[in-house]
Amino acid sequence: MNPLGLSTHRLPRFVFDEICSGAVSAAGMAILRRTQYSVRKLRLRAFLEAASPVTSRLGPFADIDGAWTLLAEVEHIAPDVVEEVLMHHSVGVWLTRALRQVLGTAVDATPLWSEVGWFHAVAAAAAVRGGRPCALTVPVVHGAVTLPTVGAYRLSGRFPVGQARVVNSASGTTIEVPGPVEWRAVRRHRSSARGHAVEVVVDDLGPYREFGGPVAPDPLSDSEWDEWRKYLDEAWELLTARHPGSAEELSAGLSTVVPLDSRRDVFAASSSAAFGAIALSPKRSATEFAEALVHELQHSKVNALLDLVGLHTSDATPRHYAPWRDDPRPVDGLLHGVYAFVSVVEFWHGQRGLVPTALARRAEFSLAYRARQVGLAVDSLRGFVDLTDLGREFVAAVAVRLAACDLGDVPPDVAAAVEQITAEHAITWRLRHVRPDPRAVRDAVAAWLDRRPFAEDARVPGAVVPTTGSGESLLTALLRLRVLEPDEFDRVPHRDGPDFAYLRGEREAAAEGYAARLRTTPHDLSAWAGLGLSLDSAVLRHHPELVRAVHHATAVRTGAAPPPVELATWFDRATSPTDVR
Repeated sequence: MNPLGLSTHRLPRFVFDEICSGAVSAAGMAILRRTQYSVRKLRLRAFLEAASPVTSRLGPFADIDGAWTLLAEVEHIAPDVVEEVLMHHSVGVWLTRALRQVLGTAVDATPLWSEVGWFHAVAAAAAVRGGRPCALTVPVVHGAVTLPTVGAYRLSGRFPVGQARVVNSASGTTIEVPGPVEWRAVRRHRSSARGHAVEVVVDDLGPYREFGGPVAPDPLSDSEWDEWRKYLDEAWELLTARHPGSAEELSAGLSTVVPLDSRRDVFAASSSAAFGAIALSPKRSATEFAEALVHELQHSKVNALLDLVGLHTSDATPRHYAPWRDDPRPVDGLLHGVYAFVSVVEFWHGQRGLVPTALARRAEFSLAYRARQVGLAVDSLRGFVDLTDLGREFVAAVAVRLAACDLGDVPPDVAAAVEQITAEHAITWRLRHVRPDPRAVRDAVAAWLDRRPFAEDARVPGAVVPTTGSGESLLTALLRLRVLEPDEFDRVPHRDGPDFAYLRGEREAAAEGYAARLRTTPHDLSAWAGLGLSLDSAVLRHHPELVRAVHHATAVRTGAAPPPVELATWFDRATSPTDVR
């Protein structure tokens, strides 16, 4: 555990080339994992040093040095065990949070003694796994003592938080607390097909398993466990048959699957602190389960890559549009997204003609939708001057992979819905987060009131100011429903209003309806977006924030807002067809 023993890692060119081309070999994934282990140990050493000044506030967990010594002793006799414990996803998430606690930058109210004290549970887990005698005081979190990679002791209801004593000896492991204790071992599952296997921890116990603050154990029932194993096996059967490259990298890189409650909004998630771990909500099919595994593992690969090489020189300010997100993203977020979603495009392209009939429309939609999102983001990234040479190579490789997925026979109604949904999303994003230059607004208001043409060359780029707000508009929800579940769409009641007029192709009526909404609620973002689509307005598609700001400023100045349709038409007369930024 001596930091002087850490290796200095360089990324072999063949691994970078594999990452760019898509699936990474088992040898390449092993290299990425080794680099992540080195990073994990370095952060652990930083934690030890930063924790020294706060040990007086840790109560029964003050002996951080003692726990560290135990961990070092186990590493001496069983280094593979320590590596498995430290690389457990919950340890990575905990370590990120604990570092923030001891550095004073934590953003939630988890007690310092509990969060930092979980290091004793990490050391105890290594001792238990490595057969090293120990007696450690460990935290009780949400009524349980959890030892990563080992299991959890669930205590009686009298101990929601607190401390317990873990004793490991030649006769076994015990926990010293009054009252009953329920033991649950870590679940593991191995899927095998065509001579290839993947073995994962299915974590339903760990306090940090959901990549955030501590949560209570939520053990799967027997029937739920059977269902998760079934989907893992079926997904593995599909991947080894149709996507052997993805199967190879998953076999080498996937370590943990975290079942999420079906009532959660999260479909699938990963974390930069948890290499090889994926959290999943229950899926409708093994095909979608397989797609989620493929998609989320890409984030682990990019996180490992970014720890080794620089793809850009930009800061972490969230200022860029990502078609798959409602909030602004930093450059890292765009690079993550294009890389992860091009793998989704490739997945659905490889599944064409093979999915069950009930999933066929959803597969075509997913293929076209993700392809359009990736294409828009790649076009944006190509214009970034702060990409490094490797960054440009990375983006170019994504573009090549995207181009290789032929979308020529996507059903026309699916393609049209995808174009409309992505356009509506882009308009709404700008309305939420882009603030036009005040001078440009003043000049445009003056020109409008003087009945002069808008001076296109007077436009000044706006500023991205992240705000709250997210969610799907009614129009997008209806577009999606009509494509994916036409029978359900036909049963939707109350089919009046501009959204349904738009869906019927009555664009003039739709524009009139959206304009009427804006007369009573001028800050209605979905009405502005719907108006832009209905009019096919260049300015509302690409600079809706300027139109809305001029609409508002004119109303403040004169007491009467200009008619939205007339205002958009006035702007469009001066807008260059090639002006799309």
